[in-house]
Amino acid sequence: MPFTMKRMTAAKVAGCSIFVTTLLGSAASAADMSAVSAEFVAAKQVYEAAWEQQPLAFTAATFIALPAKSYGAYTALERAEFQADDPLIVYAEPVGFAHKDIGGKYAIDLSVDFELRNTTGQVLASEQAFTTLHSESVAKLREYQSSLSFNLKGLQAGEYVLKVQFNDENSEKSGGFELPFSMEGAVLQN
Repeated sequence: MPFTMKRMTAAKVAGCSIFVTTLLGSAASAADMSAVSAEFVAAKQVYEAAWEQQPLAFTAATFIALPAKSYGAYTALERAEFQADDPLIVYAEPVGFAHKDIGGKYAIDLSVDFELRNTTGQVLASEQAFTTLHSESVAKLREYQSSLSFNLKGLQAGEYVLKVQFNDENSEKSGGFELPFSMEGAVLQN
């Protein structure tokens, strides 16, 4: 997907593509609902009220080795150090987003912005709404994750910060996080 390059004097990004994978948690079936206690139903109502008051935030936001297979099924990198041709894959679990009622189903609609900066704060590349995440379900899903892949080919060796911002299209909420990382120099071959 295309994005806007800005002031690329400190680092030259030869190519950058972005790939997004979103997987959803599962909802309870009608058969499961018959076994739910009154205490559980009350706790769920309290949870729903707390969710609606919660600003858009993240229970997890980290670099990962491979795109997540499902909610919570990821392997976080121990060090955010990448080689020149490595993709940067980010796992994020947003919470507090709104659900839009669309005639018997609930929609989640999030747009995602990113900004790549060097350590002095200079913006090297950015894109607003570089991707949109849309999901529909008959239940209000809470376990929601996204795997975002950034291919920053040609980025010079050095220290950088990746800022990711999620914007809830069904409310006025937005929230983000910053992930520092280093790009290692190319391995010289004799």
